[in-house]
Amino acid sequence: MHDDQAAEKLAAQKLKDIRSQEILPEGLIALVEQVLPLTRRARAEAHVFLPAREAMASDDAMFAGSPLLLRHDFPRDMDQALTLAPPLLDILSASGPDAAEAAQTLRQAIAAGELDLRAAFMALIDGDDALLAAWREKLPGSPRALDFIATTALAPGLAAAAALLGPLLPPNHPHEHGHCPLCGSLPYLTLLQGKEGQRFGVCSFCGFTYRVRRIACVYCDEADQKKLKLFRVAEYPGVRVDVCETCGMYVKTLDYREMDRDCLPPLDDMASVALDILAQQQGYKRPTLSAWGF
Repeated sequence: MHDDQAAEKLAAQKLKDIRSQEILPEGLIALVEQVLPLTRRARAEAHVFLPAREAMASDDAMFAGSPLLLRHDFPRDMDQALTLAPPLLDILSASGPDAAEAAQTLRQAIAAGELDLRAAFMALIDGDDALLAAWREKLPGSPRALDFIATTALAPGLAAAAALLGPLLPPNHPHEHGHCPLCGSLPYLTLLQGKEGQRFGVCSFCGFTYRVRRIACVYCDEADQKKLKLFRVAEYPGVRVDVCETCGMYVKTLDYREMDRDCLPPLDDMASVALDILAQQQGYKRPTLSAWGF
């Protein structure tokens, strides 16, 4: 109970900071505020079953860069995800008129059999964007509504699985690639932690936090320092943007050695959205969505 209260207090402070910036719409902030306790409880209640170790990548394969499991085979609690969809649609409905219209459209499509949520969730798991992209066209006022439902509903089970799979990584696993060693997905943030400033990626799919190379692009593995740049903004201490001239991508890096606060990557990502705007204005792209699917 004490841990839950501490987590709630931390989240409340971070949401207060996000509101004070007056950049993101209140409806979006309120949506995340309501989702947090729902997904926190769901993660504690998720039921996931790991495949046999021999069905996973061998240590040799992992040292060569293969993830422990492919996304299609990654453990998840699909029943829980489907159960979470209705309350998530309710939360979406309360976050603004465009979102409410999108939620109603999705409810009607589900009831009519036009939208199979299980198929949508599997499309997200498999990285098949066709189905989700089609629904973005149908929901112009809130195009990422289905992405949000799928990402948020699956997240508790995926995170629970990642917590069980992490200890199976081979000892001294190399940090030569930016992708997640558990599922092979890209990180949506990187972190600097510890006295030595070790760098960690935060997986955009399963939420796992893992070591990456300190000086290298986490998206294309470019390690030539002449092609890697970074910039900071004084108003956001402890946050920098790492850009790669080879692939044209950027990733925000949170230096928790400079921040007098605890780590909560999904909210720290939201709190630094101004840096996303700045990076994109300079022509760099972010290849992943946020932890909420938008």
